[in-house]
Amino acid sequence: MAAIRWKYTYLLLRRVWKILLAYTAIVIVASSGFYLLENGSVSPLNSVYWAIVTLSTVGYGDVVPTTFWAKVFTIAVIGGDVFLVAYLVSVVIGVVGEEAQHRQLGTFGTELRDHVVVIGYGGVGQAAVRELLAQGEKVAVLTQNVESIPNIRVLAPESRLFATYESEATPEVLERLNVRGASAVIVCTADDSLNLVAAISVRALNPELRVVVSITRPELRQTLKAAGVTYVTSPGDLGGRLCASASFRPEIPNVIEDLTTTVRGFDITEYILSDATPIARQTLTEAERLVREQSGCLILGYARPNAANQFKTVLNPPVSFQFQPGDAVIVMGTLENLHRFQRWFGIPQGR
Repeated sequence: MAAIRWKYTYLLLRRVWKILLAYTAIVIVASSGFYLLENGSVSPLNSVYWAIVTLSTVGYGDVVPTTFWAKVFTIAVIGGDVFLVAYLVSVVIGVVGEEAQHRQLGTFGTELRDHVVVIGYGGVGQAAVRELLAQGEKVAVLTQNVESIPNIRVLAPESRLFATYESEATPEVLERLNVRGASAVIVCTADDSLNLVAAISVRALNPELRVVVSITRPELRQTLKAAGVTYVTSPGDLGGRLCASASFRPEIPNVIEDLTTTVRGFDITEYILSDATPIARQTLTEAERLVREQSGCLILGYARPNAANQFKTVLNPPVSFQFQPGDAVIVMGTLENLHRFQRWFGIPQGR
């Protein structure tokens, strides 16, 4: 918040510095004129004192004009002061209004760190934001519809959710979203061309960042993969497969929907193994026994990195399989069981 507050202070100073300079000049002119028109009967310090007291409208009355021209000069100073103060107040009110608008539109940026940036707030973006917030993540959202910002802000407190508006994800906008300090970026606008440009821009700012892109044209998958995107999804393809499955085995899509949202009370998580984690170097049989005893969760599979640190997922591995440090274990369970698993494992989920 310190950087954001400094931007507001800078905006205020940029607007009022000329007025403050003019106010200083009036103090100098008023004190000098009062001293001269009083024919030196008032000391220079008392002249400055009179000018400040008069311009501030305090008016103690201990130093007053005594000559005709000093009184005329005082009337002129008071008239100019009224105008200047009124103008200064109007400028400050205008700057406060601009600051409120900047904060509403998120143009000052965010200081969130280790958050997930969601670029696009259509159907996919809305579902992603709701799920991320349900998982306890911090989220920064870029929407192309300025009218949706109030609806986004009510989803979570400012400490967990930031929203801003822009038509496309330019480098300046990505800096506003603090992509450099993010843990992942989800790009899911309705325009695949904008998604491709945004993904490349994100990679340029933070080459190590995990980038997930949602596309409407599956043929762009390889292009995005070549651009360094971590994961590419096509909601149309996924929805089509679920519909096809539901036509002859309807419970399977229901299970998939239940396991991909925490709203239903179930979830799938992954944890990276180390030498300190309980099932490191255990066989699948022994690991399954420990996991069931300690948490009630089920092991679905694992993911192991290759030489390029790209993870390959294997479901339902053979009973002879042995875990190694660096593997990602994939577990399924109720939210209560998963919380128990995390307390037992001692590390946060994800990678």
